[in-house]
Amino acid sequence: MPFLTLPPDGYRLYYEEQGQGPPIILLHSATGSTRDWRRAAPLLAAGGYRVLAYDRRGFGRSDPLPEPDWPLDYLHASRDELFAFLDALGLERVILVGNSDGATIALLAAAAQPERVQAVAAESPHMWYEKSTLLPAFDRFQKTLGADPRFWRAMRWAHGDRAEEVVRRWRRRWTNPAFFAWSDRDALARTRCPVLVMHGEEDAYFPIAHSQEIVRLLPDARLVVYEGVGHVLHLEIVNAYAQDVFEFLSGIQEKYI
Repeated sequence: MPFLTLPPDGYRLYYEEQGQGPPIILLHSATGSTRDWRRAAPLLAAGGYRVLAYDRRGFGRSDPLPEPDWPLDYLHASRDELFAFLDALGLERVILVGNSDGATIALLAAAAQPERVQAVAAESPHMWYEKSTLLPAFDRFQKTLGADPRFWRAMRWAHGDRAEEVVRRWRRRWTNPAFFAWSDRDALARTRCPVLVMHGEEDAYFPIAHSQEIVRLLPDARLVVYEGVGHVLHLEIVNAYAQDVFEFLSGIQEKYI
């Protein structure tokens, strides 16, 4: 299995790669892994792209985190890890495709190093805290999906014996009042590349208005809203998802790629 060793402390990230062409980096959610992309990655690779997905530190088959909990700036740390991953592979310019936390990391990366990011497809992104929807969503999660044995089987398939740790870490960070003030809204104005924002109408965690405001604050962005789907579009409607990503990239290819 392919691993990359990253500085400064030499931890390992697991990654997968397929296809040839302009590089697309797939960025998973706060409870996801490379296995989340098992259906979307082959479709994107078949469209003429070199598709790479990796497990961030503490997820999937990558090395564990040094501490059990995320710091308040964990999304920025994940952005910096993305840049270290790109450096290790010698990738100078990339397309970023992310879901949830992965979409946020992609937008933060595009703001921090705009010369390095050609385009972003941001699926279910978030750039500030939405207390009115997030806290009820986590309560519902505990009573429904979080109590479903099928969910835990899927989590153990993705993360092995760290499955419970991954879910606890996610829930502790996002329900901690210390995180309620989090906002990276100001980063959006520093993003120069074209951005496709994708939002499911039935997303339980963030309202459509959140993505609408992200699009308004970005210099070059458009929004696609999907009826009847939730927070993980690339699993729920993978064919429509891939087609919309292709159309977005095709529309900017001559100018940006």
